[in-house]
Amino acid sequence: MQSVQFTPEGVPVTTFSELASVVIAATDAQIEGMRVESDEARADLRLSSDALNLHRVEWRLREEWGEIDLTMAEKVKGRICKRRGYDAEEFEAALIATKHRPRLPYGWTALDLAVRRLESRPVRLLNADLESSRYAKGVLSLAIHLQDIQGQEPILLPVEQVREILAAKKVVVAGTITKLVEMGLLEMTKAAYNTGSAREFRFRGEEGKDYVFEEAAKP
Repeated sequence: MQSVQFTPEGVPVTTFSELASVVIAATDAQIEGMRVESDEARADLRLSSDALNLHRVEWRLREEWGEIDLTMAEKVKGRICKRRGYDAEEFEAALIATKHRPRLPYGWTALDLAVRRLESRPVRLLNADLESSRYAKGVLSLAIHLQDIQGQEPILLPVEQVREILAAKKVVVAGTITKLVEMGLLEMTKAAYNTGSAREFRFRGEEGKDYVFEEAAKP
């Protein structure tokens, strides 16, 4: 099995058992301290959370590796069932019930996923002035992928994180975002925000009119 490092400070995961441990640890952290009415309700919550977290882990592996070997997936499921005492059929049913619930791959924010998607699906802006601007292109490329990930939900463009991704000054990123709002390519859906939070936006450009996707250059 290939190794995967789920967090920058984490130890690389290299075995099926370690993948199962990632799922179980994520679930235990989520339900710790939660007020649950009964042992049965807690067991139901644990089962559904394990299924959801396995989907999130598998999604992350697909983003990292491109595909997942079915044998590997079965081995990870088997280890989770053994450690939790689940019947294989009940865990499979839980996986079916939670299949469409994950919002993001395990260990990644929407911005992390957008950066990853940009590597395999670069954006070319059809406005020549914006295409030639490293900052405008960088912000809009992130916004396009973020909106695709979030669907109809607003996207976040936290200046500090975008600054780090683009290797730009904060004031440059803030000014670029303001310019794109004035051009109508970004809509600020929530102008008011608290210290430490990011403003919410929607990308309002159209594929084929404002941008196109390109194939990533092969190494």
